Amino acid sequence: MIWLLQIPPPILGCLWVGVIVGISVGGLLVFRRVVSHTRLESANAVSGTVFQLAGVLYAVLVAFVVVVVWEQFGDAEDASGKEAAAIADLLRDSVALPAESRNQIQGSLIAYTRNVIDEEFPRMRRGETIWDQSDELAAVWDSYLAVQPETRNEIAFFDHAIIRLNDLGAERKMRVSTSEASVPGELWVLLIGGGGVVMAFTFLFGTRDLIVHAIAVGLTAALLAFVLYLIFALEHPYVGALSVQPTAYQNVLHDWAD
Repeated sequence: MIWLLQIPPPILGCLWVGVIVGISVGGLLVFRRVVSHTRLESANAVSGTVFQLAGVLYAVLVAFVVVVVWEQFGDAEDASGKEAAAIADLLRDSVALPAESRNQIQGSLIAYTRNVIDEEFPRMRRGETIWDQSDELAAVWDSYLAVQPETRNEIAFFDHAIIRLNDLGAERKMRVSTSEASVPGELWVLLIGGGGVVMAFTFLFGTRDLIVHAIAVGLTAALLAFVLYLIFALEHPYVGALSVQPTAYQNVLHDWAD
């Protein structure tokens, strides 16, 4: 299903909402043909009370999931921002390292950043797996291992650079792990099944005006569909158009070029 996120959000959102609204209103029309409005009116008190209870329970579940996926999306943005910040710090501090190693270090850092922008982000946007290690990151480590600091100033900056290089690796792992985040299948069963139960309760409202009833059911279904679409879009923070962008890395290259 992750391939659906490759569809532009306006198109996917409209299709998603339209299908769920169509199914809900169609189900209502079939239900009203089977069950008379007189019978529904006599059960209004009971169905209304049970609907309130089911609605509250489902609202709590949806709110919990929305908070979780939003936090995952925020963690993904933080990981990318911190990784880009580590690259910027390493580039800035590289000017204090020995001249014979400086160009190699800067070149490897820039190559790593360009690889993240041009290769890794497009792959993550398509839902492909990114590994914790990469050849470009290994090249960065090799360039630092070749450094031979001599002065006290060079030694101090080199020690700090190794710390930031470890931070870079840790933030990269965080970016990779957040790119693989998703809502468990069991939770999706609860979300979809609970949504179906809530929509079924909306069929039980006894009213003689079928048009008003259909509008109420359609609006409820549209709201439910939008919330489910939001959860689906946010559970994969690097996939599709509604995803984390490589802006932080692009800013690093832009600032360094200046």
